[in-house]
Amino acid sequence: MIAQEGPGFLSLVLLVIVIPMLISVAPLAVAEVATASCQMLSPLDADDLMLFQFESDPVDRETLPRGMRFTVGEIRVVRQRVFEEEKNWLHRVANRYHPLTREDVILAILPFRGGSTVDTRALGEAERILRSKPYLYDARVIPYQRCGDTVDIYVVTRDVWSLEPRLSFDRAGGENSYALGIGDSNIMGSGRASYFSYFSNEDRDGVAFSYADPNLRQTRWALNLLAADSSDGSRYAAAIRRPFFALDTRRAMNLAGDRYRRQEGLYFLSSKFWEYEVDSRVGDFSLAASPGIHDGTVNRFRLGLGYERYEFDYPLALLARVDVRDAEDRKLVYPYFSYQRIRDNYDKRLNLDRVYRTEDVALGSVMGVQLGWSADRFGGKGDKLIGRFSYQDSLWLASNQLLTYDLSLAGRYDLDRNRSEDVLAQVELSYRYRHAEAFGLLARAAMAVTHNPPLDKQLVLGGDTGLRGYPTRYQIGDSWYLLTIEERYYSDIYPFRMFRLGAAVFADVGRAWYRNEAPGWVPADRSASYFDTLANVGVGLRLESTRTRRDRLLHIDLALPVRDGPETRNLELTVTVKQSL
Repeated sequence: MIAQEGPGFLSLVLLVIVIPMLISVAPLAVAEVATASCQMLSPLDADDLMLFQFESDPVDRETLPRGMRFTVGEIRVVRQRVFEEEKNWLHRVANRYHPLTREDVILAILPFRGGSTVDTRALGEAERILRSKPYLYDARVIPYQRCGDTVDIYVVTRDVWSLEPRLSFDRAGGENSYALGIGDSNIMGSGRASYFSYFSNEDRDGVAFSYADPNLRQTRWALNLLAADSSDGSRYAAAIRRPFFALDTRRAMNLAGDRYRRQEGLYFLSSKFWEYEVDSRVGDFSLAASPGIHDGTVNRFRLGLGYERYEFDYPLALLARVDVRDAEDRKLVYPYFSYQRIRDNYDKRLNLDRVYRTEDVALGSVMGVQLGWSADRFGGKGDKLIGRFSYQDSLWLASNQLLTYDLSLAGRYDLDRNRSEDVLAQVELSYRYRHAEAFGLLARAAMAVTHNPPLDKQLVLGGDTGLRGYPTRYQIGDSWYLLTIEERYYSDIYPFRMFRLGAAVFADVGRAWYRNEAPGWVPADRSASYFDTLANVGVGLRLESTRTRRDRLLHIDLALPVRDGPETRNLELTVTVKQSL
């Protein structure tokens, strides 16, 4: 009996003592094997990245093999404050009272999640998407550890001060406009934006309120609202959409509506010769799909229903001077199909159109085509074919020479009257040459031509459209061209670590004219000198804030007209806020 019980007793000892010991040791062994198979890809940890200088490292080192796909493991978000280092009381106050963008907001913006399959292309795209947000100064997506096919990444962002009193002043072509109000492009770090302002310009003054949530409840859905009440009417607009938030996105949706009642004018030599009222209603509903990105190319297809209704109240004296077909009310209700092709090719550079700020240069072509048909049976007015085409592309001619071109064509064909109408063709060609570390040359040529435009659509050229030495809306016509050459200086001056300074010396040459006879409402001009070629030269200062929203850059230009004309001045001061140099 005792001999028979021995093996059972030993078995019990093994079960109670030895096996638990093996179980406790096994995870350590597995961990050692896992650790041994992991590779650190970046020497920077979270503390280092809190002081990471985006400007000093604009192009990240390649740490992952191109063409291979990896599974996203841990995503660590490092959020830098408005000022990396608190060197004075202003820096300390800004950091203390600015709510940082929440981690869940940043994670919601990323085109991937933990467990997603990505490659180096997707990581670069994530950086571009983050940089497109106005409340982030810059962003980096840095792989820091690879364990087999799993990659852990850091997402590094730096906030800008988003709560701001809106004190804007623009002066272009001798006309002033300003806005007073308050707004926040990142309410309590949520990514939502809201603005309330009083505005005044040469056309109207009033109050406006806007609200935008680009990621509703941390989803891919976006909401935009706008309401404005002005001295000449009102505007209400709303849109809910699910955009193509990344190149590999497979579906999208858009539902939008806009009601706008206002007074407009017909201008000549910057003076309003005729005034009329317009009530417009514009809507769109569409669904889109894409097979995703394949071999660096994205194809997107959209089916939609468009609605456009424009009602005009023109003075009778004006109607007596024009072709009535150009002054008719318009109502278009049209199903449409559109196609877009995007070639994925981007580069990161400094000092092209910004001052010491990371720029994402799109080198891949983007082509878009849309075809629609508006008919009485759909609720429109008359049978019309509607078409739009656009094409943009850029390429490096050399490592320091960038060529960019942009083509677009849009218009309608009236099947009842057998004529084309509201046709607008535009082309723009830009050449950038970085011939020195702190200097760059820009040469730009643009041209536009219309055919049978409606009365409410004018081609204008003046101080507000690039001819900086002349009043706003100075020349009009059915054709115009504009040539600009600009020598830019990218200064390393950094006052209070708040503003980057740049400068420019420029010359603009342009002309707007009618290819045939001018419309009957245009004042008679026996010499036709009002449509001669105009030119100006000037100098400008550029101020780019590194601590406020990234889509604003202040231009202060002083231009001298070389060719005089009616209503011109000896010097024209232009103060505008733009998105680039």
